[in-house]
Amino acid sequence: MRVEKRIRALESRMIAAPIVLYFADGSTREICGSADSVLGLIRAACRGQDLTPWQSEQLNLIRRSVYALEPGGAHMVELLQCLLHGQAEEQSSVAPVRC
Repeated sequence: MRVEKRIRALESRMIAAPIVLYFADGSTREICGSADSVLGLIRAACRGQDLTPWQSEQLNLIRRSVYALEPGGAHMVELLQCLLHGQAEEQSSVAPVRC
């Protein structure tokens, strides 16, 4: 029972803690959501799904940010930035192959 209680306490803290995004101009912005919200954004971005307005706004903020402070020292935002910036570079640098 003690382990389960500890896990619930950790989960509740993760859900309540916002992610702080830092931008090049020195401004910050907090994004909130469930503990799985960034994971959901990664899934949506990788699958090419139609995004909700909320998801689109969150992805744009993450794309523009230069650093993120996540609960528990996580690095999910950095992973998502790699995916977002990698997709943009791939699309712009691919040259058509002629046979």
